[in-house]
Amino acid sequence: MALKHVHEPRTSVEIRPAWHRADPTIERDAELFWRHERILPPDLDLGQRLSEIVLAGYDGEKLVGLVTARIRFIDFLGVKLAMMRVAVASDKRQKRLATILQAEARELLEQWSAKNPLEEVMGAGTITQTRAFDDRGPARGFLRSSHLGFVGWTANGEPMRVAWFEHGTIPRRRPDLPLGRTDDL
Repeated sequence: MALKHVHEPRTSVEIRPAWHRADPTIERDAELFWRHERILPPDLDLGQRLSEIVLAGYDGEKLVGLVTARIRFIDFLGVKLAMMRVAVASDKRQKRLATILQAEARELLEQWSAKNPLEEVMGAGTITQTRAFDDRGPARGFLRSSHLGFVGWTANGEPMRVAWFEHGTIPRRRPDLPLGRTDDL
């Protein structure tokens, strides 16, 4: 992948693509990483989560960051998105690693989507669940490195962002309106 990053990570990282590859080394390292970082929900289907790995970031032989994605239909947008999760090792946080991993993952997912048009995935999305950035003041509406732009708030009050793929399209009308009804717009 040949992205020009606005920011470079402040730590060493080698990106290893994993989307739909079932790479046994990355999967083993991912499970160890999740357990070490204590970020596996108790009711998680591990096999499902492993199948969602988009890419892994390594510092030498140690996995230090991971991006997973699940393809989901997003009702209020009326499209399918690859909803990304980013996890970074606790000792590597605040080093712009998540920014780089997310940007690379978006690029990889966009390439996959373009090659698989029948999947109808129009972009990549994220929901920010960390409160680590709350003290930085207002968040930017658009993040250049990852192409993510703010689209609204979840029911839990978390910001949702979407990076539309270049080939992505949106419905001609708001998905929750009956055909022909535009008086509420």
